[in-house]
Amino acid sequence: MAGPGMEFDDLARIDRATWRRYLFYIDLAVFLIFAVSLALVVRHTYQAGQLVAKDQFGSATRTLWFVVTDTAFLVGSLSWIVYRFFRNQYLVLTRRF
Repeated sequence: MAGPGMEFDDLARIDRATWRRYLFYIDLAVFLIFAVSLALVVRHTYQAGQLVAKDQFGSATRTLWFVVTDTAFLVGSLSWIVYRFFRNQYLVLTRRF
């Protein structure tokens, strides 16, 4: 007789191919976040510069806060990309043939 929670053991196991497919989709989403964040940081930085040139410091401060949030997304996504790159490099270099 199976104990409590035994029916979830089969659901908790994910085969290697499925796990790699999930990670591939996560990597694609992270690259999309990186690309959008990069475009937004350029746009918001340009807007902040235009507002400072027009002496509208209140709006420029608000726009610079947008730059800070865009930078946070850039740092997070770039950290994931670098981690995955070096993790995969390690796996490839330590693989036995």
